[in-house]
Amino acid sequence: MAQVSGTVVVLNLHSRQAAQQRERVKELLSERGLRDAEYRVITRTGELPGELERAVRSGAERLLVGGGDGSMVAAARALAHRSCVLGVLPLGTGNSFAQTLSIGDDLERAVDAIAHGRIAAVDLGIVNGKYFANFATIGLGAKIAEATPKLLKTLTGPLAYVLGGIVPGLRARPFEATIVRDGESVRLKTQQIVIASGRTFGKKPLLPDAKITDGRLAFFTTTGVSTAELARMFLALALGTQTSLDDAYAFSAREIEIRTDSEQPVNGDGEPIATTPARFRVDPGALRVFVPPDFVDGTS
Repeated sequence: MAQVSGTVVVLNLHSRQAAQQRERVKELLSERGLRDAEYRVITRTGELPGELERAVRSGAERLLVGGGDGSMVAAARALAHRSCVLGVLPLGTGNSFAQTLSIGDDLERAVDAIAHGRIAAVDLGIVNGKYFANFATIGLGAKIAEATPKLLKTLTGPLAYVLGGIVPGLRARPFEATIVRDGESVRLKTQQIVIASGRTFGKKPLLPDAKITDGRLAFFTTTGVSTAELARMFLALALGTQTSLDDAYAFSAREIEIRTDSEQPVNGDGEPIATTPARFRVDPGALRVFVPPDFVDGTS
């Protein structure tokens, strides 16, 4: 196989698996002809945006980013509306963006997608002027993400969000939210709102027909606010049955505005991004990314 030029690999060693999989990444890329890739390593997440921007300015044709969903947010911001193509190396805790791209947690599948060279133009979400790659949470979900230490995620993986969510869950209080979309306004009481520009939240689709290529946002919340109702909601999200809950409120729209009676944090792909009031919109086809052969409109 001929060598491929113009490839930069940025590994975020602050992500859960990046340090352990560093040599494996090199091995897999080399096996598939990507032997001339330039490797750049960061040890602090705050260094990532600058490193990505330098890679793009250097003329890289392919920017392969190893990390979790937070790393993919930084990559999306650096590569939006640029010719450089993103290669996702799923080395984080949740890897929801990789799941949306039909890659999941499979590093070998990710490298195969890059070597195969199939490119898709996928949507990005924007909230209050800032990009997110796959999903955003408001309320309890955002508080849990902020309360979960990165070390705990490194040590325990997805279980970290369960452990990290105990205290925020006990302290959580419902809030009143006004949701405006397509000229329609709804007011409800809730504990958490999820909005996705991609398809998955965790490992399951947020809405059955959600896509990352349709120029629409997927919205989901529930109006049950008791501890038992919250537990039921989180279990349903894990199982992918959330839209069948009797207190579910879900829809898709191109733009969504959310106002709350008390200021609520907004978290994008595991990272703090804004506070309410929040205006969401889609930037259609903003990001060029390598995808597997069976990726079909974000629903495979």
